[in-house]
Amino acid sequence: MPLRRLLAPVVVATALVALLASPAAATPILADDDYKWFYWAGPLLVLSLIGMLLMIAVGYYLRVLRPKWRGRASS
Repeated sequence: MPLRRLLAPVVVATALVALLASPAAATPILADDDYKWFYWAGPLLVLSLIGMLLMIAVGYYLRVLRPKWRGRASS
């Protein structure tokens, strides 16, 4: 099963993010005037990541899944 091979790395990556995110969020340096750009750049970066993931999913569907389901060879 390919999903079982992905389970361990996903669990490890999630644990690392959870362990590293909490001390990073507790630092008071993010409230400094030099780092105010984080507050407007963060949502832009998240929205662009979501858009890219959506485009990848749509492209995969159009180029791989739809031809496969219709009986044609994929490009």
